[in-house]
Amino acid sequence: MSALVRCEQHFAKLERLLENNPFLLGETLSLADITAGTSLYRYFELEITRPPLPAVERWYRTLQQRPPFRKHVMIPFEELRGRLDY
Repeated sequence: MSALVRCEQHFAKLERLLENNPFLLGETLSLADITAGTSLYRYFELEITRPPLPAVERWYRTLQQRPPFRKHVMIPFEELRGRLDY
């Protein structure tokens, strides 16, 4: 099974969880949202075809509205590549 297929399966689970909850653990933001959101930033920045995930996309937009998330998670890939040059 390819990594892309496994990724889609995991995000489908996330979709089901978020269909009835604003955040992963219920009504409030938690560390679970931040760690999962980190993966989502990379996932949504890749130029790949993705299945529609309306609840995940809504949740991710909520995370993107938080200034600390933008500052610490939404780091351009180029900046990350530069940190690997040592």
